[in-house]
Amino acid sequence: MEQARKSAPHAKVEGPTAEDRSYAEWFAWAKRGGAPASACHAAAQGAFRALSGGKDVATAVQWATAAMSRPPESVSQARQSYCAWFALANIDLNLDQHRAHLFAHGAILALDAGQDASAAHAAGLVAAGIR
Repeated sequence: MEQARKSAPHAKVEGPTAEDRSYAEWFAWAKRGGAPASACHAAAQGAFRALSGGKDVATAVQWATAAMSRPPESVSQARQSYCAWFALANIDLNLDQHRAHLFAHGAILALDAGQDASAAHAAGLVAAGIR
């Protein structure tokens, strides 16, 4: 049995939380426009602030866009890694969100098991049903 890490988003073998998945989707939304990782994290945090305050998605987009010009708050290494793998799958591999989450989770599990990035990529493809 794999030993789970004690840091989100992949602290549990069953996968990232709904919050982790949503955060990664907002991260990828910003990344799709060519923003650097720090701006992508700031965008995701801005969207989260809007949505947690009861604002609608259009307002979340506005807040996310405005937040991109500011430094992000601290982001755990685990969440940064999940966002990077999700964005790679969603943007670079053109996978839909569901498969991109499967890919990211599979890649993270491989990394947690001590595999390198190449093996993690392969594991992500298997998890997403590509190979």
